[in-house]
Amino acid sequence: MDRVDRVAGAAALLGGLLLAYTGWKLDPGTSRLPGPGFFPLLIALSMGGLGVWLFLHPGLSEKSLRPADSRWIPFFIALFSLIAYAAILSGLGYLLTTFGLLVIQLRWVEKRSWITSLVTAALAAGISLLLFRVLLKVPLPVGILPLPKGW
Repeated sequence: MDRVDRVAGAAALLGGLLLAYTGWKLDPGTSRLPGPGFFPLLIALSMGGLGVWLFLHPGLSEKSLRPADSRWIPFFIALFSLIAYAAILSGLGYLLTTFGLLVIQLRWVEKRSWITSLVTAALAAGISLLLFRVLLKVPLPVGILPLPKGW
C-alpha cells in the first residue's frame, strides 16, 4: 500500500504543478480582484501540498475496521445535520449554524475529541465568516448573534 500511496502522492503533486502553471497563465489577479486563475491556483496549491504529504507519509490513512463497525450511523448523522443546517441557517445565522454543524460533524461523524471539535469548529466558522462576509462581501444570514459594524 505504501507504493500506491507514493505513486498517488507523486501524481497529485505533478497534477498540482500543471494546474498551478495553468492558473498562473490565466492571471490569478489579486486578493481584492481575483482573476480567472485564482481558484485553479488555490486548488493546485492544496492538491500539490496534499500530494507531498501523501508521498512523505504513505499508509497513515489506513484504519483497521472491524466487520461489526457500522458506517450507517455516522452517515445518517451527517445527512440529517446537513438537512438541519439548511433548515435553520436563515433563522439562527451563518456563524452559529456553521459552528453547530461542524461540532456535530467533527464529534459524532469523525469521532474527534470535544476540545478538537469545539476549537476547530469555532476557528473554521469564524475564519469563513471573515473571509466571505468581510473580504468578499458575500451577504450571509446574520441571525440572532449581533455582529460588529462592518461585518
